[in-house]
Amino acid sequence: MKTKIFIFICLVSSIIYSQSANDYIKKVQNKFNSITNFTANFSQNYFDAQGRDQGKSAGKFSYKRKNKFIVDLKNQFIVSDGQTIWNNDKRFNRVVISNLLDDPTSFSLERFVFDYPPLCKNKIVTEESSKEEVCVELTPKDQDMEFKYVKIWITNDGMISRIEVLDRGDMRYAFRFTDLKINQDLPDSRFTYYPPKGIKIIDLR
Repeated sequence: MKTKIFIFICLVSSIIYSQSANDYIKKVQNKFNSITNFTANFSQNYFDAQGRDQGKSAGKFSYKRKNKFIVDLKNQFIVSDGQTIWNNDKRFNRVVISNLLDDPTSFSLERFVFDYPPLCKNKIVTEESSKEEVCVELTPKDQDMEFKYVKIWITNDGMISRIEVLDRGDMRYAFRFTDLKINQDLPDSRFTYYPPKGIKIIDLR
């Protein structure tokens, strides 16, 4: 039994190491360039510096090229039209409006896929990879970026299944995408938020 497990691990490792981390990054970049949009079930977890679970939530995620996205959670609704981002906190009935470029904490997939890799040292994390997905770790080349590392799990067809971020305060954020559906009917109008009457608006633009 141990021999079979060893052979399996060696097989997976040989498959993974036949391509470099940058090859896998190029694969996911090509995939994002080839699709118009996708929808997915979405979950996120937060952990403190000691690894203690600080909360989790789940909902729906929609993405469209040119940094348009929607994160729809129980207590939060985030919308970006590619330039402006609206962050609606349902618990306090308020929305914070800001420019996407001015908000480094916004969940822009295109930053992970296109912007961060050239600014980082990229490597494959073999022990967190499998035949179905490969884990690529991005470590900033300098201290100016807002995270210590980003891990991206890339599936065989070039999509992202998971992202993990460790920030400068050692908070760890884990995001997962499931039931991905590519090239859905997502008009641009869905990626604009119109604050309803009575909501508190904080405009930071």
